[in-house]
Amino acid sequence: MTNYRISILFTLIVISVACKAQSLQNGDLLFNYQEPKSGFGGAIVEATNKKDELGISHVAIVMKNDSCTQVIEATGKHGVWICPIDTFLAHAEHSADGKPLILVGRLKDASTASKSVERALKYLGRPYDWLFLDTDEEIYCSELVHLSYFDKDGEYIFPQQPMSFHGEDGIILPYWIDYYKKKGLEVPEGAPGTNPAALSKSDKIVTWRY
Repeated sequence: MTNYRISILFTLIVISVACKAQSLQNGDLLFNYQEPKSGFGGAIVEATNKKDELGISHVAIVMKNDSCTQVIEATGKHGVWICPIDTFLAHAEHSADGKPLILVGRLKDASTASKSVERALKYLGRPYDWLFLDTDEEIYCSELVHLSYFDKDGEYIFPQQPMSFHGEDGIILPYWIDYYKKKGLEVPEGAPGTNPAALSKSDKIVTWRY
């Protein structure tokens, strides 16, 4: 492929991504997905995604106004922070042809979406919760969504469920046994919590690939 064709292809991808960003709405959710791999992200995928499902390992919140589109998320590097949509997309996993591997989730009833975004802003600056504990002093990505999204009746839109650190055979994965052992803790299997894959399957949202 000539440099000219590569340049044209890159330009088309950039234009496509920009158009898709414009179609996002305030309060949408963005799920990162990937092929299972080693390390922290791979361990999350293996423990929370069933066979043949997208390998979802992260979730973030869209914050949009008339002038810009940004993302609120909780990451290990930054804790709870805000970044431009372009920054978020650049750090996402990408397909072989350069497209970001993102699943968009939109509330079926979006009447409380803007309030949910406002609530998420209250957690800015909180550190990342590397232990996935049921506390808002430190926060992991799907926990930020859980704590921020309420319906008209004040109920959690994405309630907690038992945490999963096991594989398809029901056995806790060696990665997580070693992970928590180094921290002097038992694996909190079954403790109340959330995960991005479960959020993506909620009947409160509709999803499509970015």
